[in-house]
Amino acid sequence: MKFLTFADTKIDPFLHMQLIDLAKTLSKDPKMDVEFSFHSYLNKPGHVLHVSQFWMTYPGSVQLDGLKSEVYLRSFGNFFFSDHDVLHEAMQSLKIEEHFQFLKHLLLFSEDYRLEKVCISKRPGMSAAFSERKRILLTHFQRQYRQHIQQRRWMDAFYCSIFLLANHRLVQLHTPLKEWYGELRPSLVKLNTAESTAHIIAEIHDIKIALRAFKEGDMTSSYLSFYESDSLHFKDITRENEAKTPHSMTGSEDESSEETAREEMPSWHNETSSPSDSFLQFDLDQGTSTDLLGEGGRKAEEGDQAFGAVQAGAKDSKGNDFKGETGAGVDDASPRSGQGLYPYGQMNRFAVEKKVFPKNPSFQDMQDYQQIKSAVQSSVSLLKQSFLKTIEHKKNVPNHDLHFGRLNKRLTRLLTDKNPRLFFKKAESPQELDAVFTLLVDCSASMFDKMEETHKAIVLFHETLKAVRIPHSITGFWEDASDAKKDSQPNYFQEVISFTSSLKNQSGAEILQLEPQEDNRDGYSIRKAAEDLLRRKEKQKFLLVFSDGEPAAFDYEGHGILDTYEAVVNTRKMGIDTLGMYISNGEVTEEAQILMKNIYGSHQVVVPSAAELVSYLVPVLRKLLFKIA
Repeated sequence: MKFLTFADTKIDPFLHMQLIDLAKTLSKDPKMDVEFSFHSYLNKPGHVLHVSQFWMTYPGSVQLDGLKSEVYLRSFGNFFFSDHDVLHEAMQSLKIEEHFQFLKHLLLFSEDYRLEKVCISKRPGMSAAFSERKRILLTHFQRQYRQHIQQRRWMDAFYCSIFLLANHRLVQLHTPLKEWYGELRPSLVKLNTAESTAHIIAEIHDIKIALRAFKEGDMTSSYLSFYESDSLHFKDITRENEAKTPHSMTGSEDESSEETAREEMPSWHNETSSPSDSFLQFDLDQGTSTDLLGEGGRKAEEGDQAFGAVQAGAKDSKGNDFKGETGAGVDDASPRSGQGLYPYGQMNRFAVEKKVFPKNPSFQDMQDYQQIKSAVQSSVSLLKQSFLKTIEHKKNVPNHDLHFGRLNKRLTRLLTDKNPRLFFKKAESPQELDAVFTLLVDCSASMFDKMEETHKAIVLFHETLKAVRIPHSITGFWEDASDAKKDSQPNYFQEVISFTSSLKNQSGAEILQLEPQEDNRDGYSIRKAAEDLLRRKEKQKFLLVFSDGEPAAFDYEGHGILDTYEAVVNTRKMGIDTLGMYISNGEVTEEAQILMKNIYGSHQVVVPSAAELVSYLVPVLRKLLFKIA
């Protein structure tokens, strides 16, 4: 569980998944993923679209339009209407120029400007998002222009002025910008009307020659990025550029990876085991593959040693026979599908299940349990009586002469009665009331001050279901942080009450053996619990989760919310009603409410403190029992 929340940038999982669906639909690429980076660009060989975190500081509607405009631009514009090979070659040729940064930005801006017009002409529905994008960027670049002028960064100011003039915003050009613009104006006008990537690059070539006479230094700011890769052809087809784990990497491949690490100023990271060509970037941006330095996509990003485990399912192919590959990327193991190489989700591909069996309760445990049971007995009796009365009422409700249901054979009343009741309802069989419950209890370290009160709620849950003869199980879950490694994360499940023992009279004292432990990997635990529930024959299945915050485990930070949300969605698709109960620290914050809503939707309850958990659980159980009845 995570304690520190400062400087924490969170991405709304629903927004993230909306952008992923939009990118896949527009690009018609089922493998396309969306990541949040410093700049927006398309990594077409890697099936990744990067959107800019620039929009995350704006309010909801503006943020959504800005992010959607970038998805439009990359997954539709760049994907179908950009010549990536020509762009790549042009970038390589421009690197020797003194004003490379300015030329790169001018080239990428001109291409985006052209693609924006293409997108709107092909799909007019995109125009609203692009209009909002233009409004925000014009304000931003006006502000940037004034700052550059004050700081006498002339090439930066010149680029901002070109952006503003291209979008029909008047700019007062200062010296020497006025002279530069007059000299380059013919080529800039042609860029505005370019109809292809090759046409833009031809005009950039003319501007490049003219810029050689400028004595001013290059741009220092970064606004746009471009994904560069040395293997845009054969290696992408053969998937040679994708990472391999230490288990699948041969000795010769390991040596070759060392020879290709020629990055300037390489740095070592203590969590990596062998060199790669992106150590410096990962050292600065630990835990993320985003481009936070503003220099575009890194070479062989899919091959970063830190993220090489993503392709752990890759198999070596022989010659040109690629049938041996079961999927070298993440596309065959989407956590949303729950199928393929990673049935428990991509983020849990290295999670290992470990079972902890409860011990025989001591005499002291049984005494403590009886005290807790006595404290909640009144609530148990109330719930039991309500449940039994509901069932009895349901049995006594008339099931003939109804306005809806099955059609009766006695149709003569259609002619004799003014308001005939021609329908009946079939009597329900006892099997239709069959139900089964599972309670998952977060046993992370942050539960240390809440576990005692949580025990009371668990006892209430167990005694109530035992009283109404509904089978159930209670399991505590946690991940061992000290033993967790990059390729192995042990996750422990302590089933203190099993389905077979739940209805026995002497069961219950084992609940007190649940204690706070280490981390929690909620998405994996929910999938495992759902797997056990699906083996049951009962018609109605319920999964209840007690947790006290955001999932946090090894290599799970930043992905836990999305993975847990996907686990909940997939579990509900299987017919299992899933409900989350968040135990707060005395005050319900807006952050906690948003967190639970993002994961469980409307099927969640936020409890102000552990001391109030029992009072909040009573109406939840009543509602679930009424649903069964």
